[in-house]
Amino acid sequence: MPQDGEVFIAHPDPPRTSPLNLPGLTLHVVVGPGPLPGDMQLPGGPHMSGEARKLIENTTHIGRPARFRSGTEAVDRRIDEIARSGGAGRVRRILEELDVIAGHFEQAAVQTVRSRLAAVLGTFSDRQVAVSGRLAARLASSPYDAHRIEMLEGLLDVLHDRAPAPRAAVPPMRRWEWLAFFEAYFSNFIEGTEFGVDEARRIAVEGLVPEARPEDAHDVSATYRLAVDPVERSRVPRSGEELVGILKERHRVLMAARPDKRPGEFKNALNYAGGYQFVEPDLVEGTLVRGFDVVTGLTGPFNRAVAMMALVTECHPFDDGNGRIARLAANSELSAAGEVRITMPNVYRNNYLAGLSGFSNGTGRGEPLVEVISFAQRWTAAVDWSTFEVSHQQLIACNAYADSGIAEATGQRLLMPR
Repeated sequence: MPQDGEVFIAHPDPPRTSPLNLPGLTLHVVVGPGPLPGDMQLPGGPHMSGEARKLIENTTHIGRPARFRSGTEAVDRRIDEIARSGGAGRVRRILEELDVIAGHFEQAAVQTVRSRLAAVLGTFSDRQVAVSGRLAARLASSPYDAHRIEMLEGLLDVLHDRAPAPRAAVPPMRRWEWLAFFEAYFSNFIEGTEFGVDEARRIAVEGLVPEARPEDAHDVSATYRLAVDPVERSRVPRSGEELVGILKERHRVLMAARPDKRPGEFKNALNYAGGYQFVEPDLVEGTLVRGFDVVTGLTGPFNRAVAMMALVTECHPFDDGNGRIARLAANSELSAAGEVRITMPNVYRNNYLAGLSGFSNGTGRGEPLVEVISFAQRWTAAVDWSTFEVSHQQLIACNAYADSGIAEATGQRLLMPR
């Protein structure tokens, strides 16, 4: 399809060289070779450039005007897309096509494209050839999902415009004594690991292991251990590589009872939620590292928590346990700054998932997600977590235990404690 209503036509001896302006369409004519191997014939006689030819014709270099070219940076991005979608096999086929048609173009442009394609295959040693960050990352063996990074940057714009509203976990500290338990309880309930709250307390705090559901019990107790440990709960990464290590360590603890979920290892197959595809397996690590560099532009703990939750959720780096790992990563940013951690009670599940889904599907730049998480933190800060009994009674009064689907049908919602 024409980009911005413009079509570029190459002809060895064009009868005209000035643009032809039609309603909604402009035809630009450039002097260039006619149909070549790899070009695809279209109805009516013209041909569409083959992949190798596209790359050559859009490359800019010294002495050549860029008026009719997308530019070398766009070529870099296209090569990254080719490598991501077609792998080494497709790159080799384009190199073969390039060798066939190379004599019809200026050798500087041909060599620019050839060096980049060869570098992707690892057969060219010069790692300074890439112009765009995406291809440079691929050549450094850490390709990333550019679309997810753009989403994260949009979310950062929203967070930068938001007035700070710090919520400190103020003394006495015994007021927060049972928060870690209920955080773990609700975090697992959201993912379908459902226990009665009394049974969950015996599992997480007293070490009970029910014979019928030992793996589910371990999920609850492991999440509790990660949330209650004063050192682990406050551990935040200082680099993208450290973020990768922390996520893997926590997943190894969380999924220790489920060897089929490959504890501590990133996924090797695509995963989905409601038909929405998360980051591809070979882009996960690069996206996390690149995303961390983006998040470092934020200073407020709440803002960093929201961004970290969005980054980990969009990557969905593991076979299972991604939601719990994302919430632990977000809450670590808050604990490290002495702020109130975020709890997502049962009744609020649909609000939370709708916020995440809206961000994923481009409903704004993440404004609904920010508001959902902000309210959850404000609600968490208002509850008295000093004892199990006091917390339990307040949660009942706030509708916190209500099933989210039933709550929507009956008009219940999460209430602030009186």
